[in-house]
Amino acid sequence: MNELFGFFLETIIPRNMMIAYFLGVVLAVVETRGLRSSLIKGIKFSLGIFFAAILGLLIADLLVLELEFLVVWVFFLSSAFISLVLIFFGELQGEFYGMPKFFLFLAPVIGIQWIIFQGNYDFAQMVTGVFANALGYYLAYVLVATIKEQVKISEAESIFKLVPVILIALGVAAMAIQGFFFLY
Repeated sequence: MNELFGFFLETIIPRNMMIAYFLGVVLAVVETRGLRSSLIKGIKFSLGIFFAAILGLLIADLLVLELEFLVVWVFFLSSAFISLVLIFFGELQGEFYGMPKFFLFLAPVIGIQWIIFQGNYDFAQMVTGVFANALGYYLAYVLVATIKEQVKISEAESIFKLVPVILIALGVAAMAIQGFFFLY
């Protein structure tokens, strides 16, 4: 149990797929209509990631060795399914600079599934890893929502309230998060 908890702590920040690779993608999904609505949306997205990743990994685990080439398709279809569910519930609507938001949401979900699949973990480690990555996504979502909200309500000129400034702030936050690499 101690080893599983250590794996959870290691996966939540230092080896988190969301924070390491997809922090900029979270920016496309976050819509700030207040911090409370952002917190609720973050929970929806995190639960979607969790269930899509578990579903994809369980189906991929059932595939025989001859059909292992279908693993990527299983991951894609489970990610597309959860994206459609979120669209049905009113999330992932619209575009981010011309790219549909549901398409941007696919990459992190497929990435989490692939990283966990490559680790050849047992079931408990798989669930722990997926949960930690989903929780890390929630933390990243709240971080981006907070930064966007602070930039929006600041007294700066309107030129400083655009996406590049938010990306610079995310870069600074990512450097701060890299300080957690001492954990492993």
